[in-house]
Amino acid sequence: MRKYLFITFCGLLGMLDASSLHAQGMALPQTAATESVVIAKNTTADFRQRFYEGLLKWSILKNISLPLTDADNAYDFRGSFWPMELILYHTDYARERLKYAFSMVDRQNADFQRALVEVVYTNFPTAFRPEVIRLMQRTTNAKVFAICANYLWRGGTTPDALPAILEGLRSRFDTARDNPVIMMLKADLGRARHAPPPLPDLRDLLGLQFAPGLPVLYSFQRRNRDYPGMVVVRGPDGRFVRNGDGSVFAVPQLARSISNLPFYLTNGNTPQGVYRMSGFAVSRSQFIGPTQNIQLSLPYEIPVDSFVINYIGADSCWQKEAYHDLLPASWQSYLPVYDAFYAGKAGRSAIIAHGTTIDPSFYKGQVYYPQTPSEGCLCALETWSPADGSRTSSYQQQLVDALKSTGSPVGYAVVIELDDKAGPVQLNELLPFIRRAENTGAAAP
Repeated sequence: MRKYLFITFCGLLGMLDASSLHAQGMALPQTAATESVVIAKNTTADFRQRFYEGLLKWSILKNISLPLTDADNAYDFRGSFWPMELILYHTDYARERLKYAFSMVDRQNADFQRALVEVVYTNFPTAFRPEVIRLMQRTTNAKVFAICANYLWRGGTTPDALPAILEGLRSRFDTARDNPVIMMLKADLGRARHAPPPLPDLRDLLGLQFAPGLPVLYSFQRRNRDYPGMVVVRGPDGRFVRNGDGSVFAVPQLARSISNLPFYLTNGNTPQGVYRMSGFAVSRSQFIGPTQNIQLSLPYEIPVDSFVINYIGADSCWQKEAYHDLLPASWQSYLPVYDAFYAGKAGRSAIIAHGTTIDPSFYKGQVYYPQTPSEGCLCALETWSPADGSRTSSYQQQLVDALKSTGSPVGYAVVIELDDKAGPVQLNELLPFIRRAENTGAAAP
């Protein structure tokens, strides 16, 4: 979450004074998620009401009322964008002020331009097409161009935008073929126009052909990230974590950002692919809350010899081959699994697996409700008492406990889109692959 917003909110509101079953894999104690009392005072009903009122008055309405006449005003004006996304604020007044911002957009830097298109992408998906077309036709910044293209293209739902996008790519970005944002934009345009490649054999990824001797967190998602995914955990021996009754442990997990932008753009959806998993932490962000999170890293975010466990290469610089060699042979030619590699190359970072203290009422009526989207992380639902802020349920804590039951949090996490079904991922879709992977691959080196 953005640090300047956290500091602003705190100042504004005066905030915040397993046992092993060898035959069935690691077992998760049934009481693990309720063993301790966890408090997040920013989840009480009183706090949430004061927070919303202050957010609306100061972070949104005050900031967007400013004239865009100097750098300080531009910084503060931009400070309203993410709060508007957070609560999906899309009033007529907001539309009027964002239209004003577009009228002044040529005077602003690329960060302002990109953030402006992000907020209208999120809250006003069709209202600013003329303004975004004009910005796209003038910018020479790859990230600004790509976010404009996505606003207009919408995954192929508005194909009339394609000629202008392709012309811009040819005329201004033909020499930027190695730019990961431009590369992935072109790939995205191709994906939307053609059937996706078939998913390789999941058994190869779930079994010990991948990351032998290490724990692995697998997050399975739909292509439409409005629908929650499902996360399971494999132990170092190739067996999947079980609940106390012997059933495979699994909890829902949302991989959707609030913007719903593609993975290669700032604050976009969680990229598919492989992440380094390195332990636990507790965030200071009031939006993530006090439940332990799982630390993940993308390629390029950390050095290759830190990402690849037991790295034996001579080159300390990132090359695609190092990522390629982590994958089972049947997955090495599957382009979507390289999304994490290119997202890291494009500069994305700080994607972790965490819980949430965001007020779910912001998202009533959304497909993913009561889940709360993030800025591209993997987010597991938690509920909190409106009376005292005590945690009443936590998929995140259950996930942390499951990972702890494997004996080590050092390994990998993998995010995979299964298909384009219209509905949440269900455990029964995964069980046949999990069982076959355990039966055929647990003993493999």
